[in-house]
Amino acid sequence: MSRTPEDARPHALVGMHPIARVSLSQVVGLVEALDEVGGEADVASIAQEVEMDLDRIGPIVDAAELLGLLTVNEGDLRVTSLSRKVLQANVRERKAIFRDILQEVPIFRQITEMVRNAGRPVDRKDVLAALAAQVGARQSEDLLRALVYWGRYVELVQYDSNSEAFSLRQPRS
Repeated sequence: MSRTPEDARPHALVGMHPIARVSLSQVVGLVEALDEVGGEADVASIAQEVEMDLDRIGPIVDAAELLGLLTVNEGDLRVTSLSRKVLQANVRERKAIFRDILQEVPIFRQITEMVRNAGRPVDRKDVLAALAAQVGARQSEDLLRALVYWGRYVELVQYDSNSEAFSLRQPRS
């Protein structure tokens, strides 16, 4: 997926914590609300628009920015061309866009490479250990849940809750 300079993510996807605390639907909902008011607004106005306090909307803004769906400059939010693509896409296209984005997030990339290199499903405890090495034990459980939730939605990973094992998934064409 080629990106214009507007789509470049300013934080180079350093962290992942915002993703662990929000859902894709919250991120898309924020982008939709921002788009409905012309694509640009201050965070306080959008928080009021979506009836959320600033503490709750903060992680959603962080996740949307991390994913390149909006830019933040001194409290002002602006949609990107990537977010407009997401909003115009059907469900299958949206999943593909998010799959491409998530494959660039370092922790998602690390785990998918771990599973790919193993050539077999990888145990939950091994994934947790890899996550804990990056973000610490406290945050690793949250990231594991995000990996399962976001990864399943975009058809990037499969998680079998009976065997507690991760494997890669081939997206439907």
